[in-house]
Amino acid sequence: MIGSRFRRQSSSLPPDQLFLLIALFFLPAALPSALGWLTGFLATPVCVPLVVHGYPKGLRLVAIALAVAGAGALAVRQIEMFAFSLTLVPLGVTLFSSVRAKESAVKSGAKGLAALAIAWILFWTVYGNLTGINSYNMLLKALDLGLEQTLELSKSKDAGLSPEIILRLSEVTAAMRETIPRVLPGLLAVMVMCTVWLNMVLINRLSGWLTGTTPWEPYTAWRLPEHLVWLPIGAIAVMLLGTGWLQDAGGWLAMIAGLLYLFQGLAVFVALLERWRVPPLVRTILYLIVFLQTYGLLLLAVLGLIDVWYDFRKTKETNA
Repeated sequence: MIGSRFRRQSSSLPPDQLFLLIALFFLPAALPSALGWLTGFLATPVCVPLVVHGYPKGLRLVAIALAVAGAGALAVRQIEMFAFSLTLVPLGVTLFSSVRAKESAVKSGAKGLAALAIAWILFWTVYGNLTGINSYNMLLKALDLGLEQTLELSKSKDAGLSPEIILRLSEVTAAMRETIPRVLPGLLAVMVMCTVWLNMVLINRLSGWLTGTTPWEPYTAWRLPEHLVWLPIGAIAVMLLGTGWLQDAGGWLAMIAGLLYLFQGLAVFVALLERWRVPPLVRTILYLIVFLQTYGLLLLAVLGLIDVWYDFRKTKETNA
């Protein structure tokens, strides 16, 4: 009976879309070394079918694809990797709920951050209890070991580095080994934010392409609440005035604020390029220059912060 019901449900769904979803959910788990990076985007194939087909049909499409992909992951003995990919499902469902409620990109993103952070914390807590491994400490040890091995390779004769360069690398490595444990919580928060942002951008673009309407306004119009400007100000104040863990917490907040305003600065940058009708080839070169240079990312964050007062895109006038 269950098998016949499954066949009836599967036959009513678009076979090409079902096959694509199965591949997207299965391949990152089956080939983690080559395609594991796709795991961070898996909220998109959860949310987009719900947006395109509606809740009942879209949910059935995603559920069947996950069931088949999970069976495949179990067959190739990659169930742990597949279980981790399931932590992106709450993010996809949460974003769809925000789309259905016609919430803004900022509110949708905030809910998505909460959903993904809770899902990841629960996953690593359960994983740690089942395996007896503290995942956070394991990550710290892996990063420290990587730095140590890189330094040892640079000291080998095959590297051919001068003693002055090796001394400088030793100093930098020692500083990084001391700094990483202090900044790692902020880096993990940044990772969660990047994951949510990338999925929202993809969902907006794919939904617009498939349905003709986007769940949220175009990315060039995305704007942070004005009162959020106190976050980087407060973070810098805590960093300068605080000590110990309080100073570290200020650093985490500064990283979070910097990334938020980098997102806004990128929206301003894209909007200006579109307004000035910059040719696609030149636009691609400018993107590469900005993203491949550390100062380029810093300039984007500063641009996003200045946009709070200057309003380069004139969005306030448009929304008035």
